[in-house]
Amino acid sequence: MEFEFRFGNSVLNLPGACVPFLSSASAEQLRVLIALASENGKTPEGLCAAADVSAEHLAEAILFWENAGVLSFSSELPRSAKPAYEAVPSYTGEDMARINASGEVGELIDVCSAILGKTFTPTESETFFYLFDGLRLDFEYIVRLCKYCHDIGKPAVRYLKTTAISLYDGGITTVGALEAYINKEERKSDMEYRIRLLYGFGERALTPREKELISEWVIDWNLPYEVIELGYYQMMSSSKVTTPRISYEHKILRDWVKEGCRTKEDVEKYIPESKKKHEKKKQEEAAKDVGFDLDEFFAAATLRGEESSEGGN
Repeated sequence: MEFEFRFGNSVLNLPGACVPFLSSASAEQLRVLIALASENGKTPEGLCAAADVSAEHLAEAILFWENAGVLSFSSELPRSAKPAYEAVPSYTGEDMARINASGEVGELIDVCSAILGKTFTPTESETFFYLFDGLRLDFEYIVRLCKYCHDIGKPAVRYLKTTAISLYDGGITTVGALEAYINKEERKSDMEYRIRLLYGFGERALTPREKELISEWVIDWNLPYEVIELGYYQMMSSSKVTTPRISYEHKILRDWVKEGCRTKEDVEKYIPESKKKHEKKKQEEAAKDVGFDLDEFFAAATLRGEESSEGGN
């Protein structure tokens, strides 16, 4: 298929990282993404008008693209007006019969029971009524979150409830936003595992600070494992390092990112260039330490050679 864009007097630039999420993003989330890339999106009000969304949906869409790693947003935006529940309300038999009139909650409980491989107690069943009716989470959302909890080895209904509340409070309330969050967490978890092997940590748990730094490498800087591996070997080649430290490698990676190095090829090109600059700087500093300028020294030496030659004649 061949086509040609007609840009006219304006152009929208979007990162390629958004492409894998186009199928899971809602129409509103796609409109917000385009509005963010346009000149209209300078204020929350302007974004809402450009994308034709409410302030609540604007905040949810921006959070979706943040979790997808497509953008970072530091300004304060209006969040969901829905109240955040901190405890499961008590449901009477009449309440549960009313909520389950369509049969959806009963089916939801059956599906989640099969995923977690257990029969729920009455209290655990109440949790699903709460997630569905109290937080107004979609059937598909709850099932997907249930599977995620099972896959990471956290099959307890209490953990599912706590995670759902935390995500809800963070504005992650749609299936698309949940998928983006899970993709980010799975990538981070996979990278943590590979980094643990690289460092030879064995059974030692990562400290909160180490987890924070790794998250910065993987999520904020979007560095591939190959670059992190190069950073490790660069660290270990230093005479100052006897034990690998994530905090030490962080400084190396931070310098590379500042120089625009995001891929293995970028780093492999940058390292020899950096060494040349470093050696040149050392030579210049050495010349200053002995009290003379190298250019002046060579010029004087040349002049003395010429004078000696003339005297010999």
